[in-house]
Amino acid sequence: MKKSNFIILIICAFLPFISIGQITDENRSVTDLVLTELNRERLIQRENLDFRIKEIDSKISSLDESLKNTSSSAEKVEKLVQRVQILEEKQSELDKNVVSVYKYNYSSAVLNLASMEREIKPLNLFNSSREFYTTLDRVSNPMTYGGYAAWFKEFEKYIESNKKDEARLAALSHILNVTGNLAEGTPFTGMFAGSLFDGIGSFINSLGKRDRDLREKSLKMFKLTTTVSQFTHDKDLIETEWKAITKSLDELKELQHKAMEKNIVEILGVDRAEFQKNFTDETDAKKRTQYILNISKIAENKIAEEKNRNPENWKQEYYNQMVTVQNLKIRFGTVTFRIMENLSKYKTLISKYRNDENLKDRVAQLDLKLDLVKNSFESTFNPQDYIKASNEMYIVE
Repeated sequence: MKKSNFIILIICAFLPFISIGQITDENRSVTDLVLTELNRERLIQRENLDFRIKEIDSKISSLDESLKNTSSSAEKVEKLVQRVQILEEKQSELDKNVVSVYKYNYSSAVLNLASMEREIKPLNLFNSSREFYTTLDRVSNPMTYGGYAAWFKEFEKYIESNKKDEARLAALSHILNVTGNLAEGTPFTGMFAGSLFDGIGSFINSLGKRDRDLREKSLKMFKLTTTVSQFTHDKDLIETEWKAITKSLDELKELQHKAMEKNIVEILGVDRAEFQKNFTDETDAKKRTQYILNISKIAENKIAEEKNRNPENWKQEYYNQMVTVQNLKIRFGTVTFRIMENLSKYKTLISKYRNDENLKDRVAQLDLKLDLVKNSFESTFNPQDYIKASNEMYIVE
């Protein structure tokens, strides 16, 4: 597989296939709508709590003032008992708020975890990327330049005629047979490029005055070959990072799948196929919004059930899952940053060869297509905003 195909795998492999209409902006709007609704409910609860706490504090202040002015021991005991009861009432209200915060935060975790199944640029990014990398391959393949293939046949004739007498040409002939059809994009780099340069040099030196036209053409093609070889070498330095990015996304996909199984299936008791149908594959944003809102209510109920079932240690499991989801989102944001950073390196590559007499036209086309890829990616993923949002996805009180 060509290295330049790694980014296409990056874009496609992380999440399930989605239709053109399922754009990430729409997915974010669903996320925002549900979180806004959950936060609205939580704010109402918080306002009610603040009102209740003020009432309770007022009662405590009144009791404290009354205690100062009470001389009867029996009356003081009675008021102290009342004060303890009011403090217990206050603590009960504060405990309710803790549960409310956990309900919101865990619902946010579930929603963000689910949304990761859809947070990938749809086919327009894939198509623009494919076009960009097709152009990149064309720049790297001298066989696609005018006149090169015909000239190379003349060069091959020279190799076959002289390989018995020259070991280097015999080795080059062997390499050419092994690599097969060079038109398919065999990279002109490494040992192959070195052998090729030696062979072309020998070919040019063998041409006499009668072969003046072929010699001039060969010099031109030699220059093109060396330039393309250096371009390919520079490109490969950039593209080695795609392997690491692909590996990171594969690992992230596996972790996300495990988190989905743990939270959606095991904790919430939602059938995975049903979730796939009603959220991941659903194209109607309203239906998807209502479904994930229902899921968030299930998450809230699970928090309440766990609080009643295990009042001493009900937080730990849900806290662990919230941390897991947050780490996944931060990790995903970090990978998108690496993708953007690696795409930016192509700008430097393009600038280096922008004025080369052989490559400049194709490099100019490459520049336009790279801008399409970058703009498309940036419009979907702003890595810094993504990481920032990941760090702010939970309420801390």
